[in-house]
Amino acid sequence: MKKILYLIVFLVFGWSCSDFLEEDAQNLTYVNSLNDLDQLLIGEGYAIASFDECSNWNGSVPAWMHLLDDDLQYDGVGLMGQGDHMSCSAIYAWQRDPWRGGLTDDNRGSTDNLAWSELYRHINALNIMLYEAEEFKDEPDYNRIKGEAMFLRATYYWWLLNIYSRAYDVKTADKDPGVPLKLSPYVEDYEEEGGFSRASVAEVYKQIVADLKNAVQWLSGYGRKSVYRASMEAARLFLSRVYLHMENYEGVINECDTLLQDNVYRLDDYTLIESASQSLITSHSPEVIFSQGGYRLRYFFGSGTIRGDEIVWDADPGDNLFSPFYGVSDDLVDAFNDNRLVPDQSQGNDFRYMVGMAKIQVVSWSGWFPVMIPYLLPAKLKKWDDGGISDVFTLRLAEAYLNKAEALAAVGREDEANQLWQELRRYRIAEPEAVALHGENLMTAIRAERRLEFNFEGFRWLDLRRYAVNSKYPQKKEITHSWLDETYVLAPYGEDPAWVFPIPAEEHRLNSRLELNEEREERKAVK
Repeated sequence: MKKILYLIVFLVFGWSCSDFLEEDAQNLTYVNSLNDLDQLLIGEGYAIASFDECSNWNGSVPAWMHLLDDDLQYDGVGLMGQGDHMSCSAIYAWQRDPWRGGLTDDNRGSTDNLAWSELYRHINALNIMLYEAEEFKDEPDYNRIKGEAMFLRATYYWWLLNIYSRAYDVKTADKDPGVPLKLSPYVEDYEEEGGFSRASVAEVYKQIVADLKNAVQWLSGYGRKSVYRASMEAARLFLSRVYLHMENYEGVINECDTLLQDNVYRLDDYTLIESASQSLITSHSPEVIFSQGGYRLRYFFGSGTIRGDEIVWDADPGDNLFSPFYGVSDDLVDAFNDNRLVPDQSQGNDFRYMVGMAKIQVVSWSGWFPVMIPYLLPAKLKKWDDGGISDVFTLRLAEAYLNKAEALAAVGREDEANQLWQELRRYRIAEPEAVALHGENLMTAIRAERRLEFNFEGFRWLDLRRYAVNSKYPQKKEITHSWLDETYVLAPYGEDPAWVFPIPAEEHRLNSRLELNEEREERKAVK
């Protein structure tokens, strides 16, 4: 027997109640109009975009994603007397229990596994909003509310899959366990008889595609309310990303063609930037289509008087500042100088390096004397007030160029692929030289360009996963992370279970039919 599950009873997955469930908060008990639903969508559908969200680095759009890949490295002196758990080094070193805290202590105070519960909390709220919206289907904004809700539900399921499941592999996606798929606002009978089981990766991706297609349809004809609200263009671009993961290359090309032909957005010309002190990407950029969530890089890279405060880019020796936990990796720095396929690629003429990276000086003390220690940090957004955007979930028009270029290369339309990704470079590089690449070299160059374009925006870890299972041009990479005098190694995708995160153990207790992921081993330093 089905029973309506209103927001007052958030128990299906054992979720904790959020503030909006309190007696004086807006919830479905008080929804009397579509405007009430719109306000609820803002408060419980979207991840909050604000300066203060820096502290919520472990929420629904997880900032710890940056700690996993090869664009970041530990810089050695960021602890400043705090517990190691503050640096989340167990995540950085891909440990058996990444949430235990640090490599040298076991303080779990700030490292609970919140992504699972937060993402499902959003999804459950959206399911109920979609149900309740049917009461207002004759009102003008009905389509918009439905479209935004479907877009958001698709993105949250996409994050769940890419954290807790294997990458989409065309050979095995219909068998690989995905995540529980819940679309109704009801408590189903089977939820009371052993709980949820996991739908396959293919099944969840199918639902994501359906939601995004519906979002495109429902949002058609509506202008964007703000950069922090979903639009038809945001749904199209995200659908092209989903298709790229699925190797549905014709789908990628079709969605990107529509975006690029509409001329609603345009590329920002970085070569016109006059000062390296400017922010590279902000909410005011003509190419930023959508963003949700905070800029949590400050927590891991911050250099201020408070952990997570604005980075102080011009510190004086007398400033008493935190040192960053992490910095830009040598591997990424080298990538900006890798000219093996593209002769004019260098740090000296790439504005994504010259403006998008910045060195800071933080004082350290050697005896009685101050010593200024340099750090290289990601600096695409210098200050939140410049126009705050998310560091893991911002959609930009540049992605349409590179998604389409990769798809064109995969289907053999190489002349078009060469033209498209090099058109993007003309907005990033001082006087770029044209090159003609083919086959695997072309695909390698486009993927390298993707890394230079989207570093520290939440792409790299997920891209490395999908490259490894690509059916035409597979590309695997081992990652090495150093910690003090130790080195930890992550074997390539498919050879190490740490490319997939453990599902919270309490979920199996609540849902006995829920299959857990392959257990990781405790990772030892290789030296």
